[in-house]
Amino acid sequence: MLTFADRVKESAAVSGAGAYILNGAVPGHQGFIEALGGDRRCAWCAERGSLWEVGEGLVDAAGGTISRERILSSSNGGAAVDWPAGSVVALFCVAPAEVIQRGVRSGVTVTTPGMLRVQPGVARWYPPMAVIFTAWEAWVGQAPGGVAALFTLRKNGLAVASGSIAAGSYRMSHEAISLSLTPDDWLTLDLTQTGVSPPGSDLTVRLIP
Repeated sequence: MLTFADRVKESAAVSGAGAYILNGAVPGHQGFIEALGGDRRCAWCAERGSLWEVGEGLVDAAGGTISRERILSSSNGGAAVDWPAGSVVALFCVAPAEVIQRGVRSGVTVTTPGMLRVQPGVARWYPPMAVIFTAWEAWVGQAPGGVAALFTLRKNGLAVASGSIAAGSYRMSHEAISLSLTPDDWLTLDLTQTGVSPPGSDLTVRLIP
């Protein structure tokens, strides 16, 4: 699993396809070890002039290095850059497009923690890229009693799908949905009915590409 932190940027020495040797944080920024800790995987971007690469690797606190285990994109056609001997690069922590796309392709999960109560959706989810969801499912931590828990998915404020978890049940089965989104769209989730004695708790809705 990748670890992320804000404002992480260092200068680093590198030669050929070797590991990045950390030289210390750029003023006004955090260093990788300081921000992420040792033995953590991270995503990084390295650049020097017209040369650059984005990849994933392991922060080695003892050695003061970051490995170049997986190259995601680069100025060398997607392969590792063969850095000139003794290069000093700017190295900073990033959330690469491929990592974000990978997460969206695996589905999006939204959770409403705690006891369920009727309320309109306030928190908005914006997709980082254009995406089409073809199915959705839902589950709760505690089953609603007496009557079903009902919820409505809204796109840009307009209802696009309604779901329910029956009284005494913990899940809404996998159901088909046709939902196309661009980065300018947003989703919210309304809770329109809860169970009674108990209302149910910890609703999770998962959208599936």
